[in-house]
Amino acid sequence: MVEADVESRQRAVRDLEEAIRLDPSNEDHWLTLGKVYLVGEMNTKARGCFDRAVRIDPQNPQSYTERGRAWKRDWVRWLDTLSLARAIADFDTVTRLRPNGSEGWLALVPLLYDHGDLPGAARAAERALAGRPRVIDASLAVAYTSYRLGDVERADSLFNATIPRLTADRRRLFENAAPILGRPGHAGAVKRRPRPAAAQGSISGEPPPEVAPSVSDSEVAPIAQDVWDRLDPDPTTPENETRLEFWSRVAHAYFFFFDPLQPVLDSRADLYIRYGPPRSIDINPDGVATSVKSDVISQGRTASLAEYPMGVVRWNYPELGMRIVLNDRSLHGRFDPAFSRDFQVGSVPDPAVLSHRGDLQSLDGGRAIFPTLPPRALRVEVAGIAARFESGTSGRLLAQVQAIASPAETLASRWVVVDTTGRTVASGSARLAVSACDPATRQLAEVSRELPPGRYRLAVSVRGAGHRRGLFRAPVSIEPPEPGLGLSDVVISCGDPTRMPGGNSIRLDANVESIVSGPGPLVAYFEAYRLAAGSDGLAHFEVEYAVRRLSEAPAPGKRPKLEPVLLSSATRSDAQVAGLRRQFISVPVTTLTPGRYQLEIRVRDVTTQLQVERVVPFDRE
Repeated sequence: MVEADVESRQRAVRDLEEAIRLDPSNEDHWLTLGKVYLVGEMNTKARGCFDRAVRIDPQNPQSYTERGRAWKRDWVRWLDTLSLARAIADFDTVTRLRPNGSEGWLALVPLLYDHGDLPGAARAAERALAGRPRVIDASLAVAYTSYRLGDVERADSLFNATIPRLTADRRRLFENAAPILGRPGHAGAVKRRPRPAAAQGSISGEPPPEVAPSVSDSEVAPIAQDVWDRLDPDPTTPENETRLEFWSRVAHAYFFFFDPLQPVLDSRADLYIRYGPPRSIDINPDGVATSVKSDVISQGRTASLAEYPMGVVRWNYPELGMRIVLNDRSLHGRFDPAFSRDFQVGSVPDPAVLSHRGDLQSLDGGRAIFPTLPPRALRVEVAGIAARFESGTSGRLLAQVQAIASPAETLASRWVVVDTTGRTVASGSARLAVSACDPATRQLAEVSRELPPGRYRLAVSVRGAGHRRGLFRAPVSIEPPEPGLGLSDVVISCGDPTRMPGGNSIRLDANVESIVSGPGPLVAYFEAYRLAAGSDGLAHFEVEYAVRRLSEAPAPGKRPKLEPVLLSSATRSDAQVAGLRRQFISVPVTTLTPGRYQLEIRVRDVTTQLQVERVVPFDRE
């Protein structure tokens, strides 16, 4: 068995068969023979040996462990659901025979997770962590199942405590960001040693070596913290959700795809790390070649063209517009990307699909896709607006975020504003209040902050019970005030526009979804700045609004087309003390049919003849 060549394996089989003839009730002989058969890719014979060992001693957990590993190997290769069920049953038996052992519980984690039983996988990981002997892999299992259950803080703590304690090969799996950041040249990557040419598709994004293969074949330094910071979708928390998602994918890929008999993770693990689990997998799909042709060379000349069978699977990601074909030319369960001299449609994410997915971020031109929002089962649905106003010589950001939640649910928010370098310029936290727009089903978080001119990113996170999370993000550009007439953003409001407290402040309840329904008017709020005084000492100005229907949805990066006919418009003249004007307007919408519209606001200073304009889209239900 140590020599690992065919002749030695055949001699080992003959010796073991003779040992079994002499002592047929010795289960160790059957277990050893089954392992030899597995090395020789004779899986059916191997499972037969393990079956015999189970019958000899039904109380020996080792027999169930070896048979469970064989069934798992069959499931990972060909996705036979019966093999998965039998593997789970065998490892479950191991946990019943040795409830305080860690091995059986740990083996159950990836199988239950892939079976769709996340709570069961998490319980198995906890039992493995508490079991004996203590194994460091149990901490990884608890970390990635905790993250999938929404316990971000615990997952981050466990990953950071466990990864430095791993062996060098396994630690590189978590530290090597080549699968998501691409080839060398990105921050954090260093030169790799030249390796022999081999099949494509290792977990590290580099060809696996032909000699002494391991689970990782590239030598990279951990990427810099600022690189991870730029990928973090939620800067309101100290945890980096993109890195946790990456670590969780690596952990599951290792537990699920790693085979001690073939200690190099193949292209399936690489795909899983970069794109997550596929929606479905097809075995030998129609229209895809299941054989490969090759020239047969005899005495230096091409003698004939031979055709060899190969295993084929297709990983389907319809939400990304991808269908990736993988081939197993060795027929030993090692899958590589299908070879083609031409570009294969569906082999990379569809940019048109990604442009409409605000909940995903694409790295390195589609080399990897990571979510920016929590899973729907753990998500607090939020919607918000970020509007800009002026405040003296600086700008003022007003953001309102509404979360779908009953008044009885306790929600808390955290917000942060970062500049283009990633530096935090403002942050805060508060409990959400009942929304005036819909008190029965929505709660409101508000951010009001003065900011100097510049470009920023705003993030507002919402947290609830049961690890439920929501996230609103928006770019913000604060322009320096310019001489002459100025106009703020236009904010569609809900409620009665006459609800204005005394003094210099206004309570604004934004219609964050910009959806207008019912017979009531559309209410909008804006501010006009630096209205000039006329000869009578007063500022004279005109406010005009116009409503247009927006045509079909515009292409990404294109402005929406406007229909040529205005549906409604009105103009109002007024006068006041020069300077600032706070203004609500009411726009009748009873005659508007359902669809998408645009409200245009124009303010003209009669004294200076200057005019400014803002637009805001809205939907009529």
